[in-house]
Amino acid sequence: LLPKRASAATRGAMSDDALFDARNNFHLGHYQGAITDATNAAPRNDAQQLERDVLLYRAYIEQGKATVVTMEINDSSPPALRAVRLLAQYKSGDESARQAAVASLRELLTEVPPASDTHLSAVAASIFCHEQDYAEALRCVHQGQSLEQLALVSHAYVAMHRTDLAEKQVALMQKQDDDATLTQLANAEALIAKGSGHQEACNIYQDLAEKYGPSPLLLNNMATCHLALGRAEEAEQCLQEALGKNPSDPSTIANLVVCLQHLKKTPEMVARYITQLRADQPRHPWAEAYATLERNFDRAAAQGAAEAPRAPRSPSAARAQGCGRADGGLCGEALAFAGRSPLSAVIEALAAQS
Repeated sequence: LLPKRASAATRGAMSDDALFDARNNFHLGHYQGAITDATNAAPRNDAQQLERDVLLYRAYIEQGKATVVTMEINDSSPPALRAVRLLAQYKSGDESARQAAVASLRELLTEVPPASDTHLSAVAASIFCHEQDYAEALRCVHQGQSLEQLALVSHAYVAMHRTDLAEKQVALMQKQDDDATLTQLANAEALIAKGSGHQEACNIYQDLAEKYGPSPLLLNNMATCHLALGRAEEAEQCLQEALGKNPSDPSTIANLVVCLQHLKKTPEMVARYITQLRADQPRHPWAEAYATLERNFDRAAAQGAAEAPRAPRSPSAARAQGCGRADGGLCGEALAFAGRSPLSAVIEALAAQS
């Protein structure tokens, strides 16, 4: 499909804004394109120079190249860039490094109020969203007027299950620029959160993919919509395409695990992707949640084995009582997963949480 022509308003913004392409590619998940556009951009003033650097370094972080960021940004850099360095440390470090980054961010925000710096407030809110500290994220951006600040407010409300408030933020964004990529993405997220707007959200992602090209981010979002609508085959196609664009993207791999489970693929195929995700991205939220559920399952199974009746029982009788093991012991937390493998039990628990 040929990309659609942008609207007159969008074409005007593109011609007047030296960073339009870099900003647009970043929010769409085209991170290499954002890096290229930011590098080639010609900022007209110090404000555009700062925004260019923020976009450039954030794109490097999303590519997993945090070292570039931490080596080039120092303590004398502007506050917004120091926040970007903390974001790099947060996303590339272990739990202690993440908590140290959050503590440093709080100190930075006492020095420079987030309301005084658009880019600082957006980066700070992003870190707090990763922390699931949505109240603190809202404190950073609730007074902002930029589309990214409004989008972050909407995202925080969605995460807090306040879809009604998220929709109000989307309405503000639509008044400012209905055709903007961030407005479309925020609208799609709010539609999904409602639980009844998956098809409309899917149409938005498809339209953006036709205009600007499919990215792993857009393809993952489309797959989410397809899966919610019962179209697992279409979801798999999107995820396989996303995997072709970035074979190591952890969100694609995690979503593919859940999708393949819905398609009843072989345990060996599913386990292969789980192994890859846990080896390459052990701190990814899905991998951490999987490890937690796996430990809970093993603990419940061990407890059931310790309390098992001594009399031998057949495997079929054991399963009939609600345990997937042959020794007849009750599985406690694993009781809901009767007759399924531990792998399936853990994956289905994760799918239920998502």
